[in-house]
This record gives sequence, structure tokens and C-alpha cells, in this order.
Amino acid sequence: MNKKPIYKTTAGEQAIMAVYEEILAEWPESTESLEVGTRHGRTHVLAHGRRDASPLVLLHGAGSNALAWGADMPEFARDFRVYAVETPGEPGRSCHERFSWQGNAVVDWLGDVLDALGLGQTLLAGISQGGYIALRFAVARPERVRALVLLAPGGVVPARLGFVMRGITCSMLGRRGSAALVRSIMGDDGVPQVAIDYMTLIFTHFRSRMDPQTLLTDGQLRGLSMPVLLIAGGRDTIFDGEKIVERVKRLIDKAEIRLLPTTGHALIHVAPLASPFFLSATPAPAD
Repeated sequence: MNKKPIYKTTAGEQAIMAVYEEILAEWPESTESLEVGTRHGRTHVLAHGRRDASPLVLLHGAGSNALAWGADMPEFARDFRVYAVETPGEPGRSCHERFSWQGNAVVDWLGDVLDALGLGQTLLAGISQGGYIALRFAVARPERVRALVLLAPGGVVPARLGFVMRGITCSMLGRRGSAALVRSIMGDDGVPQVAIDYMTLIFTHFRSRMDPQTLLTDGQLRGLSMPVLLIAGGRDTIFDGEKIVERVKRLIDKAEIRLLPTTGHALIHVAPLASPFFLSATPAPAD
């Protein structure tokens, strides 16, 4: 595990978590805050929806937390028992230690989370870094993933070199640089101002992971046998959405694909596309 501090200052961490609490207070009162133990540290989960509904696990992106699903959580919870999991080492309530992308740590961690939640098989969705984690887990533990939704996932194509260079430059410019980087990531396609402000605060005070995620091989992607839905943005500044679509279309048999031409990397309000897909992969209840 990498134990380097993930926040630049204690005051910055406190500011991020204060806003976290303010945003969470606006979520439905029935939302549950859960903590589970894993071999890679304490993990926080926000749960919502009927306990007897089919489970759906959501994985957020880098530099984010479970609150990223706030726009979609209520709609998902109409049909599923939803678990928004917070990855360790990101700006949420999970532990600060970061597991390595090398080896099986990421698979072991998510397997431990599912075990602690009592989930044998689940529906799984991830955005960006969360999409990478979802892909790694689905490749290694296909029997535990009933259906998979990938939102601008990492691990399919390399990050744009221009974005990497922009990120390095903006990190040197304090809050002004953070605001510029957030605008380039979030785009202008209906992203709420509260989300933009919160991400700017995070990028100002949080140390993002810099270790690269290795691309999944052609063989790994071809081996995915569960139903897969890919949603990518045509104006994604981190990954080339069209290249993601091309590789997924070529390698994942029968994958459903949605390329949203005017959307950037911040895919929000995806439940109208993802829920019907998940419902089609969910067995009807017995009479």
C-alpha cells in the first residue's frame, strides 16, 4: 500500500469533508452509511433502495467519492438495492491507503467488499477509474458479475497525452489551475454548479494518483461473457471516446454501445440508459 498523505494539508481535508457532509445531508433520509473491513483497509459504502431488490454496485472515478452518483442514485434505487462504494485512497470516508494497480489487490479488495455486504453476484457499474476497477474485477471474477456498465472506463485506451500535460500544469497553479482542469473534465453539458465547485475544491487540496493503470489485453476483453453496456462521451478530454467504442466493439461480443456526441468525461444522469439494461439482465421474480 502507498501511505503517502492523500491530502496536501489537514485544513484542505477538513474543507473537503465538510462539503461532503453538506451534500450527503441532501440525500434521501433512508440512505445508509456502511463501513466494511477488507484486507486492503476500511471501506465506506452508501446504500439505498429496498433490501430485497437486486444488488447494484457503483464505483466512482478518481478524485471523487460516492456522492458522484447523487444524480442517479434515486432512479437506480427504484429498481435495485444500490451500493455506492468509496475506493480507498480517494477523497471520501474510506481509508487513505492506496492499493497497487499491479497484481490482484484491486480484485481482492472489491471481492472483500462484496463478501462483507453479503453479495454473491451483483450488477456492476463504474465510471473512469471505477470503470477500470469494474473491468479488472469482471475479468478475474466473472461469476460474480451479472451485468456490467462501463462509463468512460479506464484501462481500454491510454489517457490523452494533452490531458496528462494539462493536469501537470494545472496542478502548479493552485485553485485557479484546479478550476480550469475541472472545467475541461466536466464540460458544459448540464453539469450542476455544486458538482463543479466541489470537484474544484477536491482538486485544489487532494493529491491525485499518478501511477498508471495498465491497459487490459485483447484476450481479457474478449473473455467477458456477461452482458456489457458501454457509455462514452464524444467530447471526453481524458480518453478518446471513439477509440474506446472501437476497441470495445471489436473485442467484446454483443456489447451494447452508446456514444454521446456532445458529452464530456463527466457522465451524469446515466440511470435512464443503465437501468433498463440492468433490468433486462435481472431474472424476473418467482411467482
